[in-house]
Amino acid sequence: MRTQRNGVIEATEQAQDAMAETARTVRDTAADIGGKAQEYATQAGRQAATAAQAVYTTAYSTGGDMLTRVESMTRNNVWAALLIAGAVGYGLACLVKNSK
Repeated sequence: MRTQRNGVIEATEQAQDAMAETARTVRDTAADIGGKAQEYATQAGRQAATAAQAVYTTAYSTGGDMLTRVESMTRNNVWAALLIAGAVGYGLACLVKNSK
């Protein structure tokens, strides 16, 4: 009888040890996953910031190029630019007048 009791106690202790080891493994794995998730989030944030900066730089550069072209064409064709500006102004005035 005592042998069976010792066997049951020993099996219970082994089960408790196994459960404790499993709990430690799960805790360590969860901590590792959390750390990796934080690293991935940080890396994604850096990549998004870099991409946004590249888009901004490209847009700014393209806008500057277009402004330079328009200024150049306006300086080279002053009368045509004045006629176009006058026509656009007249058209807008007609639209505003008719909308009231």
